[in-house]
Amino acid sequence: MGGWISLHRKILENPILNRSRVYSNFEAWIWLLLKANHKDNKFMLGTELVKVKKGSMITSQKKLCRQFRWGSTKLRNFLKVLQKDKMLLLETNTQSTHITICNYDTYQDKQITNKMQTTHAQHTDNTRTTTNNNVNNVNNVNNVNKKILLQDFENLLKDKECLDKYGLAMITEFVDYWIEPTLDGKKYNFQLKKTFHIKKRLATWSKQDYKGTYKMHKEKLIQKRQDEYLREAEKNAYRPDEQIDMTSKITKGMFKKI
Repeated sequence: MGGWISLHRKILENPILNRSRVYSNFEAWIWLLLKANHKDNKFMLGTELVKVKKGSMITSQKKLCRQFRWGSTKLRNFLKVLQKDKMLLLETNTQSTHITICNYDTYQDKQITNKMQTTHAQHTDNTRTTTNNNVNNVNNVNNVNKKILLQDFENLLKDKECLDKYGLAMITEFVDYWIEPTLDGKKYNFQLKKTFHIKKRLATWSKQDYKGTYKMHKEKLIQKRQDEYLREAEKNAYRPDEQIDMTSKITKGMFKKI
């Protein structure tokens, strides 16, 4: 079958297509193509400024396993096969995984891409006059919303009710995922969603329980309640010496009456 279609990266944000599922090899490959940088870029990796070339991406095997819903062995085998077939180049270290798509330009039609960019530029010029007045206001709102959400994540780690219900381990896992910067370093993961109700997302996360941290927390809660019950029962129960003293007092009273 000849020919090709263009596929916009915004498909990754579609809530229908982005629902939680185990990826097929095909889906995983398409995801890598969509996530690869379409031009040379720079972003912060920890405290280091890293250059990423067009057709490349820097991620981690842990993140890929979470995205594809795969185990580490399956992921390593998949990447190994792609590298053997010269579909990608792979460099890994203790901090990150660097993936380069081989022949990246073959997945892009330059003529159509240039035409689309020209059309977009013309459309932008035509509408710029009517939109410039609103740009600053929109940016201010976005910055405020970002600050509020980041503060919400920070407050979540101090929320006693949530900590008691879900446990620190699960909440930390939840927060770390959603405030992780995107590959281009321009946004956080939570900003890729059109809406983000933090408590509802947290409840959904607990149901998925990707790493079993919520299950462990519930087991600890059950064990804690059992321990408290046993301590209370032991506290209220007669000790052997107390039972002997009580029996002695009762019998002495009986003999006196006789």
